[in-house]
Amino acid sequence: MNKFLKISLLTIIGGIQLLTGCDREEQESSTPSEIVVSGGDISMPERTPFPVNCCGVRLEKAVERAVSLSPAATEIICELGFKNTLVGVSSYCDYPEGLSLEKVGSTENPDLDKIIALEPDAVFTLSALSERETYALSQEGIAVLTATVPTNIEEYSTLYTDISSAFYGREFTDSQKDVTKAVQIGRDARSSLEKAAKSVEPYTFLYVTEKLMVAGMDGFESAVLGLGGENMCTQSGYVPPEELECATPTFIIADNSLYEYEITDNQYLNGYLSDGAELRLVDSRCFERPTSRTAEVFAGLTNAPEISGTTEETSETGETGEVPGNMGENGGYVE
Repeated sequence: MNKFLKISLLTIIGGIQLLTGCDREEQESSTPSEIVVSGGDISMPERTPFPVNCCGVRLEKAVERAVSLSPAATEIICELGFKNTLVGVSSYCDYPEGLSLEKVGSTENPDLDKIIALEPDAVFTLSALSERETYALSQEGIAVLTATVPTNIEEYSTLYTDISSAFYGREFTDSQKDVTKAVQIGRDARSSLEKAAKSVEPYTFLYVTEKLMVAGMDGFESAVLGLGGENMCTQSGYVPPEELECATPTFIIADNSLYEYEITDNQYLNGYLSDGAELRLVDSRCFERPTSRTAEVFAGLTNAPEISGTTEETSETGETGEVPGNMGENGGYVE
């Protein structure tokens, strides 16, 4: 190949490289270094407190006007600092003392006309209303929030969470960004109860209801008292004393509406007392109303009870009669 031909070929090749290089640079310069999506921020959406699912009901906003058909719900709402939201309560709501609000019946017999006239955002209850009553209230835009009656400590914590979420929604705490304020309140309630249980030396027990039935392993009484001790009744439900087959407990813990003779006259319970069990009386409302006052039950275990030993109660008119009961047929929870 002659010298002229070689120079021509080199010139052509160099020109081609120059052109393709320019094209490549132009393509590279037109390719963005990062992908930009128009239309705003694509980060995680902001988490807002509402809407929230509370007791199986969707709440679009925080409850600002409330009616409570449950003494326990009333106490918890006031304990949480939302007393001013209450516009009506049940006939059985007597705490906090001096709670002067419209009485609207009970879960068994709610006064729907009164409730609707009060224009609440929600009605709180621990016992389900009838379908007719729930429908009538929902037609007026009133949510019926039926919380679960606790049978264990986890459900006790959940009760606080359910009620507080109606006011706080999914509001997150400052210290724990992944835990809502309502959930934290439930955890704190449980922690307080567990702390109170540690104030008593470990013990074994039998809990006797107003109906002289012994609470089994699956009830709320056993769950609470079991935080500091062991239930010697391993059966379920409420058991007659004559059906017990267990060792003598440290304490016979009884409803304080009972008289001493009612316990000692029962040969089976008296047998445990004769064998060394100590009698302790506690307020049954600690179990009937699962609130912060439930912790008071442990204070009742530290000292022996003061029992009058009387067999009947005399009224101001001079008539005598039995002390009325306030529990269910077998000694269980009622509102």
